[in-house]
Amino acid sequence: MTSNDQPVWADNPDAAPTPRAGLPVVVIGAGPVGLAAAAHLLDRGLEPLVLEAGPRVGANIAQWRHVRLFSPWCLALDPVSTRLLDRAGWSGPDPDALPTGADLLEHYLEPLAALPALAGRIRLHTTVAAVARHQLDKVRGPGRDRLPFLVRIRDRHGHLRDLQARAVIDACGTWTQPNPLGAAGLPALGEATAASQTLSSSRWRPTG
Repeated sequence: MTSNDQPVWADNPDAAPTPRAGLPVVVIGAGPVGLAAAAHLLDRGLEPLVLEAGPRVGANIAQWRHVRLFSPWCLALDPVSTRLLDRAGWSGPDPDALPTGADLLEHYLEPLAALPALAGRIRLHTTVAAVARHQLDKVRGPGRDRLPFLVRIRDRHGHLRDLQARAVIDACGTWTQPNPLGAAGLPALGEATAASQTLSSSRWRPTG
């Protein structure tokens, strides 16, 4: 990868060429799961492209950075990711300590994203607007599994463009997409009307 805007895809890892050969695997979200997915893809000889809507990796975690996790570091670290970090001389945290969101960012996600293997494969301020199959409408079905994905993205200036991908991994999380209150998976009656009086992660911001 030569730059954030001009990715160079890895050699085709498929045994036989397909329309998806040589395309990246798009990972939506640059949080713990998204960066771990990218590390695993690299470990398997595949090319990741991480798309993050926020201005930084772990953008959602930054909103609750003061909160301490109830799981220790040993359960928060991905082994393939830590292997990449170890090669760069990273000094890992106490595996039994309980990190805060800020710890997770500063001592794990930010160093991981800064590694040369990943840094050029992460695009910030990039929102995924839609995902479809390339040149395939909603009616046509034959050959769907052999066609690449089409990922429509919106950059920080609001401009739309299309990318092609061999696969798409959704790791954007649920912080900005809270579940509705209704038991049937739908908003409860009156929930929309009362939205301004309720607190959800999509509207909450820390004061300090």
